[in-house]
Amino acid sequence: KVHEDVQFKVERVICKKEEVDEKIREFVRPFDLSEAPLIRAEIIEISEDEYILIYDMHHIVSDGRSMDIFTDEFNQLIWEQKLPELRIQYKDFAEWQKKQFESGILKKQEGYWLEKFSGEIPVINLPLDFPRPAIQEFNGSKVKFEVDSKLMQKLKTLATETGSTVYMVLLAIFTVLMSKYSGQEDIIIGSPIAGRHHTDLDRIMGMFVNTLAMRNYPSAYKTFKEFLMEVKENALSAYDNQDYPFEELVEK
Repeated sequence: KVHEDVQFKVERVICKKEEVDEKIREFVRPFDLSEAPLIRAEIIEISEDEYILIYDMHHIVSDGRSMDIFTDEFNQLIWEQKLPELRIQYKDFAEWQKKQFESGILKKQEGYWLEKFSGEIPVINLPLDFPRPAIQEFNGSKVKFEVDSKLMQKLKTLATETGSTVYMVLLAIFTVLMSKYSGQEDIIIGSPIAGRHHTDLDRIMGMFVNTLAMRNYPSAYKTFKEFLMEVKENALSAYDNQDYPFEELVEK
């Protein structure tokens, strides 16, 4: 829905430097999806010549690329540069996607994904550190590690030798890892894709990201290179059918 008018106000607060982190934590809070806009902003004044601009935006109206566009164009405006005119807007993309469904163009892609997920759909069963709580929680953490240049070069060499990409190599490795942990040979890994495969979409704010459900079979009798070639072919097919929304597949 495109609203005629939207009430948007940039709040302004004064606080001490040591209070900034707490102020930011208070600022980030849930949005009401029934009320526009799904973005809020605040200026924190620390002193006469030190300010922090913070903004929060719901993921339903923006993706990672949108964040790059937002900060890039904000900087351009600070330096009084003129922003380029946009030929289309997000509403045009939404209309295009709607027509894809109405015209039946996405039926072929739907057929591809439904065939991929026909029959029993596996649920990965990973070993646990402790019993699951009665009520499901979504707490987690990040684990950071570095891949050294020698190993990175080996990955690139393997990708070149097999005509694949480093992404495909890493996806194959990760799938094998999940198979080893779970003892299962039918693994699905959700992989986000930018969804901006037309140049006109490159500078538009919005949520274009789709999830491709990569289903692969890391059976014990396959060599890793054989499995990698399967992952490669599967990935290429998934890219060819990337316009079909993941949420539609879930519904089906």
